[in-house]
Amino acid sequence: MGEKTISELLKGCFIPVDKPRGPPSAQVGQWVREMVGAKRGGHIGTLDPNVSGVLLIGINKAVRLSQYLSRQEKEYVGIMHLHREMDEARVREVVKRFEGKISQKPPLRSAVAKRWRERVVSRIDILEMRGRDVLMRVRCEAGTYIRKLMYDMGKALGCGANMLELRRTRSGRVGEERIFTLYEVQEAVRRWKESEDERLRRKILIPPDEIIELERIFVKESALPSLAYGSPIYRKGLAVNSGEKLPERGASVLVYSENGRFCGVAHVEDGPEMYAKLHVNWLDTSEFTKKWKSKKE
Repeated sequence: MGEKTISELLKGCFIPVDKPRGPPSAQVGQWVREMVGAKRGGHIGTLDPNVSGVLLIGINKAVRLSQYLSRQEKEYVGIMHLHREMDEARVREVVKRFEGKISQKPPLRSAVAKRWRERVVSRIDILEMRGRDVLMRVRCEAGTYIRKLMYDMGKALGCGANMLELRRTRSGRVGEERIFTLYEVQEAVRRWKESEDERLRRKILIPPDEIIELERIFVKESALPSLAYGSPIYRKGLAVNSGEKLPERGASVLVYSENGRFCGVAHVEDGPEMYAKLHVNWLDTSEFTKKWKSKKE
């Protein structure tokens, strides 16, 4: 498939922003939406106002794909402030206990239901310790409350602790090396509008399938017209190699044509004839209407 134009990408893409401390995530999403002139826009994975770092902004049709990105693993770097002096060896030993499955109840000010839930912390690294301040990196399942995690660490240490500062350094496949400040996004949009500068397309606008972590399936080119108009994905329309194992019922998958065209995200039904249904359809019906008309003419 050839490279898409900026106008084509803006129909549905993600913009990776370096959220500053201060504004709410929703406000940052609104600013970015207005910068690019999108009808729809929204952030993926809320950061508290005083937390900075990686924040993905869905543009137009990409907003419908937010659930597939919000579930991806996150990475944070933050400072835990101990309420009294502690031996560093003791701190490192206790902190390591919080790797693996943990149980958390959302903070009182959180908008979600206040019930215990299980989360997985895949890794915690203490990067530096100065006096009562502990700089650490945390890799964890989406929905993990780092502020609460540090509070619980302080409780386990017997000294108490609170989160002093926090920055998200990775969200799924997008790390700090791929994010842009609000000023950089604004400047890229301005240069594109004034002189068709390509920086916006080359670096800032990310196609959805580039960062969504799901298995892939392929369909025959001949199946695209019917899929565009909402038809399910039938087994006879799959492009499958002999002996290839397909994702099972209940899985969400990225759908591509044989030529590598992104068609959307589907939920696998795994029936005898119908294999899956497109949950988010990325195909443009007008394109296929024109093809059908040309064939009749």
